[in-house]
Amino acid sequence: MSDRAEIESIPLYTHLDRISSGLAVLGIGPADTIRPDQLFPLDQWHYHGTDAVRAAADQLGLGTTSRVLEIGSGVGGPARYLAHTTGCHVTALELQPKVHALAADLTQRCGLADRVRHVCGDALSHPIPDASFDAIVSWLAVLHIPDRKRLYARLAPALRPGGVCYIEDLCMRAPFAAQDLRDLHHIVFGISVTGIQEHVDDLQAAGFVDVVGTDQTADWAPYTSARLAAWQANHATYARAHGEGAYAAQELFYAVIARLFATGSLGGVRLTARVP
Repeated sequence: MSDRAEIESIPLYTHLDRISSGLAVLGIGPADTIRPDQLFPLDQWHYHGTDAVRAAADQLGLGTTSRVLEIGSGVGGPARYLAHTTGCHVTALELQPKVHALAADLTQRCGLADRVRHVCGDALSHPIPDASFDAIVSWLAVLHIPDRKRLYARLAPALRPGGVCYIEDLCMRAPFAAQDLRDLHHIVFGISVTGIQEHVDDLQAAGFVDVVGTDQTADWAPYTSARLAAWQANHATYARAHGEGAYAAQELFYAVIARLFATGSLGGVRLTARVP
C-alpha cells in the first residue's frame, strides 16, 4: 500500500462528509456560501483549534503582505483562518486528492480563494519555489512524512532571508510497547515520530538557525484525554447528525491518541526555526 493510500485509510481522514453534514445542521447546503467562522468548529483538526493558529500568527507577525506555505494542510482550516484573520496569502499543500478537493471547495465558498491557493502534491517531491515564503507552518502533519530530513532540506530554501518555520507535531518521549507502536503506525500513521532532539538536529542540518523545540506534552496529554471524554459524552448527538460510522472512526482515533499519551511514550512538540 502506498503512503497516500495508507494515510487515506486512517480514521481521521475517513467520513469526510461529516463537514457537509455539520454545515447542514446550520442550514447550509452543499452549494451555499459559508462564513469562515462557521467552519471553525469543523475544520480545525489539530490541538486547541483556532487558538493554536492564532498563537502562530501572532508569533510569526503575519499580515497582509505575508506569504505562507502550509505543509499538510488537510481540509484547509488553518490556512483559511490565517487568511481570514490576518489577510496573508497561503499556499496550502496537501497530499490527499479527496481532502485537497474538499478544502478547495470550502475555501471557494468562503470567498477566500484569492488568498488561499490549494495545491495537491507530495511535500517531498512537489516543486516548491526558492525564496518565495516569509513563513512555513504545519500542524500535526510532519509525523506522516517518511523522510523528514529531506523535507526540512526542501523547506529551508523556500524561505526568504530571515523567514521562519513553525511546526507542531507529535514526538516520542519513551520507547513504545509493541502494540502501541503498531497503533501509532496504522491508526495514527505516525511514521516519523522521534524525540525532540532529532527534530532539532534535522532542522539544523537543513540550514535553519535559532532552532527551538518546546515540549508541549504537559498541555497536550490532558487535552487529548478531555477530547476523548467529551467525544464519548456527545455520542448520540454526533451520530444523529453524522452517522455511527463517522462517530466510531473518530472515537477510535481519539482513543488511541489519548492512550499513547497516557503511556508516557507519546508527546507533543512545537518547533520554531529561521533561515539566516
